Amino acid sequence: MIGNIGMNEIWNEICFELRTCIQNNVLEKEYENAVCNCMVLLGWKKYRGEIITQYPVQAGHENKYADIVILQDNIEQFVIEIKRPNHILQEEDERQLFSYMRLLKHQVIFGLYIGDKICLYYDDIASQQLPEQVFSIDIEENNSDGLKFVELFSKNSFNVQTVTDFCKEQKMIFQKQIQIQNEVAHILSDTSGQIFKEALKGKYLSEGHSEEWIESVLNQIALTVSSSVKERQRTEVLLPISTEKQSHSETKNDRDYTKYSISGGEPLAKNRFVLAVVRKFVNEHPNTYSEYAKIFNALKPDAQGVIKEFDSLLRNQIRNYFTGENECLISQDGIKFVVCNQWKIQTIQPIIRFANLQGYNVIEYKS
Repeated sequence: MIGNIGMNEIWNEICFELRTCIQNNVLEKEYENAVCNCMVLLGWKKYRGEIITQYPVQAGHENKYADIVILQDNIEQFVIEIKRPNHILQEEDERQLFSYMRLLKHQVIFGLYIGDKICLYYDDIASQQLPEQVFSIDIEENNSDGLKFVELFSKNSFNVQTVTDFCKEQKMIFQKQIQIQNEVAHILSDTSGQIFKEALKGKYLSEGHSEEWIESVLNQIALTVSSSVKERQRTEVLLPISTEKQSHSETKNDRDYTKYSISGGEPLAKNRFVLAVVRKFVNEHPNTYSEYAKIFNALKPDAQGVIKEFDSLLRNQIRNYFTGENECLISQDGIKFVVCNQWKIQTIQPIIRFANLQGYNVIEYKS
């Protein structure tokens, strides 16, 4: 068994291999070679046929090729999908990895995506859902997550049940995080303090006060709710890929085209609907950008958030936000900010709840 010091040495060597490629933005083939070297560092051997690149996968009547497949005793253990370091992870990349995981001769339940970071996907067959991302590791030296990666995927310690238990534990952690974030978002979206007034009403009723007395008290107070986090740091919460049964052969024709309207307006696509909700709220409630960020980014607690300062956008992020001249918004303290345009049927639900709480009367139009 490798000790912590040994695992840290291995992880730092992996970082050296991959960071060099990331800094030089090498081509995918060169990055693939570097990843193979990392697998060797983890104890897997090329000459024994444990590391195979461009592994043939039968997909219907055509052959496809997984970037790297790791085998033990001639049985596939996990598959690796590789993209150039500057590549932005897309759903199509995930679907490709999922198809390889499920179409191998011996179906595997673990998949690794390696680009500018390492992502672990787990396929819980019993759930009848697509595989889910359960772990994400930044490629940085002395990273404790990197030590866990080495522990899980070193040949000498690799064990399917151990990795499965880890993935299930991660799923439970993420589900709790999502529940907490959804509840916080629900509370922060209650700008009138109605949730707490209802709680106070219940307290007063239990103490024997009359409805008239309670209404007299509550009508004389105004409640506002704000986040206790003074400077909300953006943290990437790993969300399940889907909450519904889907096929790994999903195509563009399977996408959800539901539209939404607010306040009797025209039906809008999901991203335009979100833009309309944010714009309406900003127009009705002038405030600082930090206050808007607390309210809106709690509704989509991932790396993109709902809104982002325009000046903070990286070049490869611009396409994920509404940045047109008439689409950007300005806060009361003069900060120009933009609204995310990447939305799915699952991620838009908190926005719908928020809009209805504001009295925007959201109407859904199924296509």
